Amino acid sequence: MPQLLFVYDIFGSSFNSSSNYIFPALALKKLIWMQISMFILGEDKTVPLLEASNLSLRHHLLRLTARFIPRYERCTCNECEVFSGMFGNTFWHENITPTMHQWLNKQSSTRLPMSAFPHLRKICNSGFIVDSNGCSSYLIHPERMALPTLYISGGRSLLVTPQTSFLAHKYMKLHQPGFRHERVVVEGFGHSDLLIGEESHKKVFPHILSHIRLAEQGEIHTKRNQCSKEALDWEADQLYDGSFGQCGTC
Repeated sequence: MPQLLFVYDIFGSSFNSSSNYIFPALALKKLIWMQISMFILGEDKTVPLLEASNLSLRHHLLRLTARFIPRYERCTCNECEVFSGMFGNTFWHENITPTMHQWLNKQSSTRLPMSAFPHLRKICNSGFIVDSNGCSSYLIHPERMALPTLYISGGRSLLVTPQTSFLAHKYMKLHQPGFRHERVVVEGFGHSDLLIGEESHKKVFPHILSHIRLAEQGEIHTKRNQCSKEALDWEADQLYDGSFGQCGTC
């Protein structure tokens, strides 16, 4: 089975990363908040999200301040409010079930490690992935990414815009034209709800299964994958998809 890379929007590895980043205005405003939060936290950079009586003064102050930070959606759940205030909304509430929401806030995401926020801020300011020193150590080595890729973005922006995957998709088509590279924008989704949404099994996962099947078969559409001017034009992004079956394949 060939190596595969699945990408949705932003950060991390496997199904959750990209190489270029374009952020909504609200997300960019959080860069100032990142600096302030690091100052408030001091040495202990992991913030408990569950209500507790033994919170440190710094953690209590940060949680209190986070509630006043603007965001796309508010929530009656305290843990959800604190998390979205610090990091931003990662999903649209209408896309996930109450059971999933309860599990996320009461069992899964009970602590928020923030030590990576300074690095995250450097990536935001650069507009592309950089190392911890702010240097471009990754995009200068496209030869290390010789594998098929699938980019999945939500069409209803939260943390990043769909143009994020548009740029990364074009980068891979330019530098690794011999592999299959696909991209799809699923309308109505934001970020993590692409994976945990109630309708993800209908609107998102079929794209993944199709990409795996075609990559295993070695189907790369070589004729369409040639590095032509048309294929590499950084034009207006029109690769939106509201249902399975139409994705940006090259």
